[in-house]
Amino acid sequence: MTNIYNKNVMNKFGQIKSNIESLMTKSYGKNSFKTNMKSFKNHVIENEKLAEAYFLYDELSKKKSLSKEIVDDYVNECIETIKDILATEDKKIKEINMWVSEGLKNNSVNNYTDIDTVVYNNSVRNLEEVLECKNNIKKLLGENKEDVKINESVNIPLSSMLKIATNTFNKEYGDISEEDKKELKALLSLSKTELAEEIVNSKSIVLEKLNEKINESNDEDLHEKVNQTISHINESEISLTSLYKLKQLEHGL
Repeated sequence: MTNIYNKNVMNKFGQIKSNIESLMTKSYGKNSFKTNMKSFKNHVIENEKLAEAYFLYDELSKKKSLSKEIVDDYVNECIETIKDILATEDKKIKEINMWVSEGLKNNSVNNYTDIDTVVYNNSVRNLEEVLECKNNIKKLLGENKEDVKINESVNIPLSSMLKIATNTFNKEYGDISEEDKKELKALLSLSKTELAEEIVNSKSIVLEKLNEKINESNDEDLHEKVNQTISHINESEISLTSLYKLKQLEHGL
Protein backbone atom coordinates (compact mmCIF):
# COMPACT_ATOMS: atom_id res chain seq x y z
CA MET A 1 0.00 0.00 0.00
CA THR A 2 1.18 3.52 -0.81
CA ASN A 3 1.93 5.85 2.08
CA ILE A 4 -0.29 8.93 2.09
CA TYR A 5 1.17 10.73 5.10
CA ASN A 6 2.10 13.50 2.69
CA LYS A 7 -1.24 15.24 2.29
CA ASN A 8 -0.03 17.02 -0.83
CA VAL A 9 -0.08 13.71 -2.74
CA MET A 10 -3.31 13.74 -4.72
CA ASN A 11 -5.19 10.45 -4.97
CA LYS A 12 -7.72 9.58 -7.63
CA PHE A 13 -11.36 9.77 -6.63
CA GLY A 14 -11.85 6.00 -6.44
CA GLN A 15 -8.84 5.71 -4.14
CA ILE A 16 -10.18 8.54 -1.99
CA LYS A 17 -13.56 6.80 -1.80
CA SER A 18 -11.87 3.53 -0.78
CA ASN A 19 -9.90 5.41 1.87
CA ILE A 20 -13.08 6.97 3.24
CA GLU A 21 -14.71 3.55 3.48
CA SER A 22 -11.62 2.18 5.23
CA LEU A 23 -11.51 5.13 7.64
CA MET A 24 -15.16 4.64 8.58
CA THR A 25 -14.64 0.92 9.15
CA LYS A 26 -11.55 1.40 11.30
CA SER A 27 -13.09 4.17 13.41
CA TYR A 28 -16.39 2.35 13.90
CA GLY A 29 -17.05 1.82 17.62
CA LYS A 30 -14.53 4.52 18.58
CA ASN A 31 -14.98 8.14 19.61
CA SER A 32 -13.56 9.30 16.29
CA PHE A 33 -16.41 7.69 14.33
CA LYS A 34 -18.89 10.49 15.00
CA THR A 35 -16.33 13.13 14.03
CA ASN A 36 -15.54 11.27 10.80
CA MET A 37 -19.23 11.00 9.94
CA LYS A 38 -19.67 14.74 10.39
CA SER A 39 -16.66 15.42 8.19
CA PHE A 40 -17.97 13.03 5.55
CA LYS A 41 -21.31 14.81 5.56
CA ASN A 42 -19.62 18.19 5.25
CA HIS A 43 -17.19 17.20 2.51
CA VAL A 44 -19.32 14.83 0.41
CA ILE A 45 -23.01 14.64 1.26
CA GLU A 46 -23.58 18.39 1.31
CA ASN A 47 -21.74 18.86 -2.00
CA GLU A 48 -24.33 18.00 -4.64
CA LYS A 49 -21.81 17.31 -7.42
CA LEU A 50 -19.43 15.17 -5.38
CA ALA A 51 -22.35 13.27 -3.87
CA GLU A 52 -23.39 12.40 -7.42
CA ALA A 53 -19.86 11.29 -8.34
CA TYR A 54 -19.74 9.18 -5.18
CA PHE A 55 -23.09 7.66 -6.17
CA LEU A 56 -21.97 6.93 -9.74
CA TYR A 57 -18.80 5.17 -8.54
CA ASP A 58 -21.08 2.93 -6.48
CA GLU A 59 -23.38 2.35 -9.42
CA LEU A 60 -20.51 1.33 -11.70
CA SER A 61 -19.20 -1.20 -9.18
CA LYS A 62 -22.38 -3.23 -8.64
CA LYS A 63 -24.09 -6.13 -10.38
CA LYS A 64 -27.14 -4.62 -12.07
CA SER A 65 -28.28 -7.18 -14.67
CA LEU A 66 -27.97 -4.59 -17.44
CA SER A 67 -28.55 -5.85 -20.98
CA LYS A 68 -25.89 -5.64 -23.71
CA GLU A 69 -28.13 -3.17 -25.55
CA ILE A 70 -27.84 -0.47 -22.89
CA VAL A 71 -24.69 -1.21 -20.90
CA ASP A 72 -22.37 0.66 -23.30
CA ASP A 73 -24.44 3.86 -23.16
CA TYR A 74 -24.88 3.50 -19.42
CA VAL A 75 -21.14 3.25 -18.76
CA ASN A 76 -20.27 6.06 -21.16
CA GLU A 77 -22.85 8.43 -19.69
CA CYS A 78 -21.72 7.70 -16.13
CA ILE A 79 -18.03 8.13 -16.98
CA GLU A 80 -18.61 11.42 -18.80
CA THR A 81 -20.67 12.76 -15.91
CA ILE A 82 -17.94 11.79 -13.43
CA LYS A 83 -15.26 13.45 -15.57
CA ASP A 84 -17.27 16.68 -15.78
CA ILE A 85 -17.78 16.74 -12.01
CA LEU A 86 -14.16 16.02 -11.11
CA ALA A 87 -12.95 18.68 -13.54
CA THR A 88 -14.92 21.38 -11.72
CA GLU A 89 -14.41 20.15 -8.14
CA ASP A 90 -10.62 19.82 -8.03
CA LYS A 91 -10.18 22.12 -5.02
CA LYS A 92 -12.84 20.34 -2.98
CA ILE A 93 -11.43 16.92 -3.85
CA LYS A 94 -8.03 18.02 -2.57
CA GLU A 95 -9.68 19.04 0.70
CA ILE A 96 -11.31 15.62 1.01
CA ASN A 97 -8.00 13.91 0.26
CA MET A 98 -6.32 15.94 3.01
CA TRP A 99 -9.10 15.16 5.48
CA VAL A 100 -9.05 11.39 4.98
CA SER A 101 -5.22 11.40 4.97
CA GLU A 102 -5.29 12.64 8.55
CA GLY A 103 -6.98 9.44 9.69
CA LEU A 104 -5.02 6.87 7.65
CA LYS A 105 -1.31 6.13 7.51
CA ASN A 106 -1.57 4.28 4.21
CA ASN A 107 -3.86 4.03 1.24
CA SER A 108 -6.37 1.22 1.54
CA VAL A 109 -6.91 -1.24 -1.31
CA ASN A 110 -8.57 0.65 -4.15
CA ASN A 111 -11.93 -1.00 -4.81
CA TYR A 112 -12.54 1.20 -7.86
CA THR A 113 -9.33 0.73 -9.88
CA ASP A 114 -11.12 -0.02 -13.14
CA ILE A 115 -13.30 3.09 -12.85
CA ASP A 116 -10.32 5.29 -11.96
CA THR A 117 -8.40 3.97 -14.95
CA VAL A 118 -11.23 4.83 -17.35
CA VAL A 119 -11.93 8.22 -15.76
CA TYR A 120 -8.36 9.50 -15.50
CA ASN A 121 -6.71 8.14 -18.67
CA ASN A 122 -7.29 10.15 -21.83
CA SER A 123 -4.12 9.30 -23.75
CA VAL A 124 -4.24 6.87 -26.67
CA ARG A 125 -1.10 5.30 -25.21
CA ASN A 126 -3.27 3.78 -22.48
CA LEU A 127 -6.14 2.86 -24.78
CA GLU A 128 -5.75 -0.90 -24.41
CA GLU A 129 -5.75 -0.67 -20.62
CA VAL A 130 -8.74 1.67 -20.61
CA LEU A 131 -10.76 -0.62 -22.89
CA GLU A 132 -9.91 -3.64 -20.74
CA CYS A 133 -11.04 -1.83 -17.58
CA LYS A 134 -14.21 -0.60 -19.29
CA ASN A 135 -15.01 -4.15 -20.33
CA ASN A 136 -14.53 -5.28 -16.72
CA ILE A 137 -17.05 -2.67 -15.62
CA LYS A 138 -19.56 -3.68 -18.28
CA LYS A 139 -19.17 -7.35 -17.42
CA LEU A 140 -19.91 -6.65 -13.75
CA LEU A 141 -22.94 -4.49 -14.58
CA GLY A 142 -24.30 -7.30 -16.74
CA GLU A 143 -24.16 -9.88 -13.95
CA ASN A 144 -27.32 -10.75 -12.03
CA LYS A 145 -28.10 -8.71 -8.94
CA GLU A 146 -27.54 -10.28 -5.55
CA ASP A 147 -30.28 -9.86 -2.96
CA VAL A 148 -28.76 -8.87 0.37
CA LYS A 149 -30.81 -9.83 3.39
CA ILE A 150 -30.21 -9.56 7.13
CA ASN A 151 -30.99 -12.80 8.91
CA GLU A 152 -32.00 -12.69 12.56
CA SER A 153 -30.72 -15.32 14.99
CA VAL A 154 -32.99 -16.15 17.94
CA ASN A 155 -29.96 -17.27 19.92
CA ILE A 156 -28.46 -13.77 20.06
CA PRO A 157 -29.82 -11.60 22.94
CA LEU A 158 -30.48 -8.40 20.99
CA SER A 159 -32.26 -5.44 22.50
CA SER A 160 -35.91 -5.06 21.50
CA MET A 161 -35.11 -1.85 19.68
CA LEU A 162 -32.48 -3.45 17.50
CA LYS A 163 -34.73 -6.41 16.74
CA ILE A 164 -37.53 -4.13 15.61
CA ALA A 165 -35.14 -2.03 13.54
CA THR A 166 -33.53 -4.93 11.69
CA ASN A 167 -36.88 -6.64 11.12
CA THR A 168 -38.17 -3.42 9.62
CA PHE A 169 -35.11 -3.22 7.38
CA ASN A 170 -35.95 -6.70 6.06
CA LYS A 171 -39.63 -5.98 5.42
CA GLU A 172 -40.84 -6.82 1.92
CA TYR A 173 -42.86 -4.34 -0.09
CA GLY A 174 -45.83 -6.66 -0.26
CA ASP A 175 -46.39 -6.24 3.48
CA ILE A 176 -46.26 -2.45 3.73
CA SER A 177 -49.18 -0.36 4.93
CA GLU A 178 -51.02 2.37 3.06
CA GLU A 179 -49.07 4.96 5.03
CA ASP A 180 -45.80 3.35 3.97
CA LYS A 181 -46.99 3.33 0.37
CA LYS A 182 -47.53 7.09 0.58
CA GLU A 183 -43.94 7.48 1.77
CA LEU A 184 -42.76 5.36 -1.15
CA LYS A 185 -44.69 7.58 -3.54
CA ALA A 186 -42.78 10.59 -2.19
CA LEU A 187 -39.48 8.76 -2.63
CA LEU A 188 -40.35 7.95 -6.23
CA SER A 189 -40.42 11.66 -7.02
CA LEU A 190 -36.71 12.04 -6.15
CA SER A 191 -34.24 12.80 -8.92
CA LYS A 192 -31.11 10.68 -9.38
CA THR A 193 -28.97 13.22 -7.52
CA GLU A 194 -31.52 13.60 -4.72
CA LEU A 195 -31.72 9.82 -4.36
CA ALA A 196 -27.93 9.55 -4.03
CA GLU A 197 -27.84 12.31 -1.43
CA GLU A 198 -30.72 10.82 0.56
CA ILE A 199 -29.13 7.35 0.65
CA VAL A 200 -25.70 8.59 1.69
CA ASN A 201 -27.25 10.84 4.36
CA SER A 202 -29.55 8.11 5.68
CA LYS A 203 -26.66 5.63 5.83
CA SER A 204 -24.58 8.08 7.86
CA ILE A 205 -27.41 8.64 10.35
CA VAL A 206 -28.09 4.91 10.75
CA LEU A 207 -24.39 4.10 11.17
CA GLU A 208 -24.03 6.82 13.80
CA LYS A 209 -27.04 5.51 15.73
CA LEU A 210 -25.78 1.93 15.59
CA ASN A 211 -22.40 3.14 16.80
CA GLU A 212 -24.13 4.69 19.81
CA LYS A 213 -25.77 1.34 20.54
CA ILE A 214 -22.38 -0.33 20.67
CA ASN A 215 -21.00 2.33 23.00
CA GLU A 216 -23.97 1.85 25.33
CA SER A 217 -23.51 -1.92 25.67
CA ASN A 218 -20.76 -4.36 26.61
CA ASP A 219 -22.62 -7.31 25.10
CA GLU A 220 -20.21 -8.94 22.63
CA ASP A 221 -23.04 -10.78 20.86
CA LEU A 222 -24.85 -7.50 20.38
CA HIS A 223 -21.67 -5.92 19.00
CA GLU A 224 -21.28 -8.78 16.55
CA LYS A 225 -24.88 -8.51 15.37
CA VAL A 226 -24.67 -4.75 14.94
CA ASN A 227 -21.47 -5.14 12.94
CA GLN A 228 -23.26 -7.64 10.69
CA THR A 229 -26.07 -5.16 10.21
CA ILE A 230 -23.56 -2.43 9.33
CA SER A 231 -21.94 -4.73 6.79
CA HIS A 232 -25.25 -5.51 5.11
CA ILE A 233 -26.19 -1.82 5.02
CA ASN A 234 -22.92 -0.98 3.29
CA GLU A 235 -23.52 -3.77 0.78
CA SER A 236 -27.05 -2.68 -0.07
CA GLU A 237 -27.44 -1.21 -3.55
CA ILE A 238 -28.30 2.40 -4.20
CA SER A 239 -31.96 2.20 -5.12
CA LEU A 240 -35.38 3.35 -3.99
CA THR A 241 -35.87 0.01 -2.25
CA SER A 242 -32.71 0.47 -0.20
CA LEU A 243 -33.60 4.06 0.63
CA TYR A 244 -37.04 3.07 1.88
CA LYS A 245 -35.62 0.32 4.08
CA LEU A 246 -32.89 2.63 5.40
CA LYS A 247 -35.52 5.22 6.32
CA GLN A 248 -37.48 2.59 8.23
CA LEU A 249 -34.35 1.43 10.02
CA GLU A 250 -33.49 5.03 10.83
CA HIS A 251 -36.93 5.61 12.40
CA GLY A 252 -36.73 2.29 14.28
CA LEU A 253 -33.48 3.24 15.96
